[in-house]
Amino acid sequence: MSASRERKKRQEFLAAGGVDKKAAQEAQRKAAERKSAILYSVIGILFVAVTVALLVYNSGIIERKTNAVTVDGVSYKAEDVAFYYHESYLSLYNNVVSQMGSSGLSYVGLNPNLSFKEQKAFNAQEEDAQTWDEYFKEQAVSTLRFVTAATAAAKEAGYTLPAEDSAYVETRIQEMKDAAAASGTSYGKYLDYMYGSHLAKGHMPKGVYESNLKNYVLATSFASHYSESLTYTEDQVREVYNTAPSSYDSVAYRLVSVDGSPEEKTDADGNAIEATDAEKTAAMDAAEKTAQAILDAYNAGADLESEAGKYENATYTQVDKGANGTLAYINWCFEEGRQAGDATMMNSDPSSTWYVVVFDRRYLDETKTVDVRHVLINAGNFPGQEDVSDEQIRAKAEELLASWDGTEEGFAQLARENSQDGNAAQGGIYTGVYQGRMVQTFNDWIFDSARKSGDSGIVQTDYGCHLMYYVADNRPQWYLNAEASLRTEDYNEWYDALLEGVGEAAVNDKGMSYVG
Repeated sequence: MSASRERKKRQEFLAAGGVDKKAAQEAQRKAAERKSAILYSVIGILFVAVTVALLVYNSGIIERKTNAVTVDGVSYKAEDVAFYYHESYLSLYNNVVSQMGSSGLSYVGLNPNLSFKEQKAFNAQEEDAQTWDEYFKEQAVSTLRFVTAATAAAKEAGYTLPAEDSAYVETRIQEMKDAAAASGTSYGKYLDYMYGSHLAKGHMPKGVYESNLKNYVLATSFASHYSESLTYTEDQVREVYNTAPSSYDSVAYRLVSVDGSPEEKTDADGNAIEATDAEKTAAMDAAEKTAQAILDAYNAGADLESEAGKYENATYTQVDKGANGTLAYINWCFEEGRQAGDATMMNSDPSSTWYVVVFDRRYLDETKTVDVRHVLINAGNFPGQEDVSDEQIRAKAEELLASWDGTEEGFAQLARENSQDGNAAQGGIYTGVYQGRMVQTFNDWIFDSARKSGDSGIVQTDYGCHLMYYVADNRPQWYLNAEASLRTEDYNEWYDALLEGVGEAAVNDKGMSYVG
């Protein structure tokens, strides 16, 4: 981060007392009394000033209100930076946990229970590597540059928050209030706990939290609006495909996975015994021999699935659609000159598996995707109630569907108000859904050959009851991916120009010292 010093604004506490004119006229007679009164008045004034100063210091007002970052003439206090600091942490935390589970936190070297100042970001080993504290501060400053630029651009364009984004803001605020109530504390104290923990004196004013949240959502909403406004012709999209077809083609193949992990052993108490290196090597050697036997049999004309069935540690899979750049055996399928029936075997280090793979075909999948809205109803719609039955959930879903006004916007509103899915604030919308993306019953409903725009219904899954609304057919997945490549390139240019317009942020080290 670049840093530049800015002078701290001085705050003066002024105290003044009125002059007693009558006492002044009788100066000679009451001189001693007046001197005594002045003395104690001065002492009293000093006492009040010191008391107020101590109260201000203990409240953290100086720390919170100290300017920390300036972007394009807009000043942000330490408490503003603390908001984005925490949002950066939340974003990273949620991304890691959603992709790798809670164990992923240790993988990236993030322990929420330890000081971020004491942990190297992403488990870096270099002595001068960033700490998580430095990383989150850097992200906060970067986000403030974006928010400053995007909110100014939104204002200039006359852009205001659409209903779904306004609903998201209100939902976030209500979630904080609900969490506070569940914790047995006030909304303000809960904000102190969540966001104020990143400030020297631990206080996050409600107004500061809510105003920053609204600006943050406005900036991201405007950026999304810009991205979605970008349109491209079919010729432009086809040109992207022609430039790198392997990035958009799919392959069909058959795969046999041969497990090469050593046999599990336990001690007398039932505790697992770690396999030795020799045992691991022996198990992989045995798996290699099995894979070779299966491959030889296939090349000699045997059926691959039947051969795999002869071995307990071999599993057969037929894949109709695989994308390039994901796994070594799929990448092999994309190699130039690959012919139907080609077969090979390989292991994927450090995996304890040997693979036999047979290439069937490479093709451009023209299967349509679809756009659909849904409202997920489950036990979460019955707060405070235990043992919610499937019948109650179904009845709630039917009740909501019966109350629907029949319009897409009305359905979107049902989702905002009732859905337990993560896209509730977006009106329950899923766009570009491809075959197999959703659970089976959900998938079967949306890909019914008779499905048409405006269709509605109720689908049961393990997650609960889904109120369904079919929006429309969409382009094939490859087309949406190629179009997204164009959109990403153009959006990045716009984004870079936006930030260039506001310049670098000026960081006040004194103000930033109160954050973290």
